[in-house]
Amino acid sequence: MMLKKRKKQSTSMAQKIFIFTLLTFVVNVYACTDFILKDLNNDVVVGRSMEFGIDLQSEIVYFPKDDANTNEQYCRQKGSSWINKYAYVGITVFGLNMVVDGMNEKGLSIETLWFPGAKYPPFPKNHQGITVPLEDLSNWILASFSSVQEAKQALKHIHILPRVLPQLNEVPPIHLSLHDKEGNSLTVEFIDGKMELLDNPVGVLTNAPKLEWHITNLRNYINLSSINKDSIIFDGSVFQPTGEGTGLLGIPGDWTPPSRFVKIAILKNFALKATTTKENINLAFHLLNTVDIPYGIIQSSNGKEYDHTQWVLVKDLSHQKLYYRTYKNMNIRCFDLKKENGKKGKKFPMKGTN
Repeated sequence: MMLKKRKKQSTSMAQKIFIFTLLTFVVNVYACTDFILKDLNNDVVVGRSMEFGIDLQSEIVYFPKDDANTNEQYCRQKGSSWINKYAYVGITVFGLNMVVDGMNEKGLSIETLWFPGAKYPPFPKNHQGITVPLEDLSNWILASFSSVQEAKQALKHIHILPRVLPQLNEVPPIHLSLHDKEGNSLTVEFIDGKMELLDNPVGVLTNAPKLEWHITNLRNYINLSSINKDSIIFDGSVFQPTGEGTGLLGIPGDWTPPSRFVKIAILKNFALKATTTKENINLAFHLLNTVDIPYGIIQSSNGKEYDHTQWVLVKDLSHQKLYYRTYKNMNIRCFDLKKENGKKGKKFPMKGTN
């Protein structure tokens, strides 16, 4: 299916409110994990899982270079507009062009993760400069910048306009994870009315609390090791280890955001570095297996939603290839961004997500 120019098919306010309302309703059953891996040749891949309590109806959408983008006026503010400087591929939801994960032709990657407690900067009455609606932020970044550093500098000079949801009287709380093919990682968080741009030395992100807390929490697990423990003598008796993996005894096994952060940070640290991109992609999928959530084991308090891993991605930022699999289809499929360059926009569903 071919996409028309966005200026001819701008998403209506009602559609956007509908989608963000759905996202907010399932805040208690939203658990995503994001990480970056660099191999011995300094090529970079990014792994990401998408967990949600309702079917996101996700699609893979190709956005071509030079495509025009615009939004209607709202809240008495002029809608944003831009021309795609770079082509990019994005994962969207509910058939809309709002990107929740994606990668552009320059190897810049972005992931949107739920972040309960986010508080956005107040929108200035007499603002100057660029205004980007919250739901267009990922699209704008992928279309406009080639690296984490470029995006970081630009984010310092924009105003983000969040949507107030009439049904909930709030906006969806999110934070962003950016990576590039040089191996740089940036986390964008909205805390106490300020946008914080944080270099992420661990290269892992989950959900709340904020990144700084997660990094501090890692200090509780510095005793863990990939090396098996030896036997020990207690009061003259020799006690042997129970089996393999004793060095990692105590690593979190639940699916809370702090536990998933620790697990991925520890495992990717001890895993042997891959020697090729193919090996690194394989490693990323194995790491994603450790945070996979089967349907039914995590239930919302209202008993209506079951958080589960709807899809996972591994993005090869060095060669602009996106690999993915879905909950009902474990076969790994590939979208080659380079092969789409020069073509018109298109989209296709990620079948088998629910």
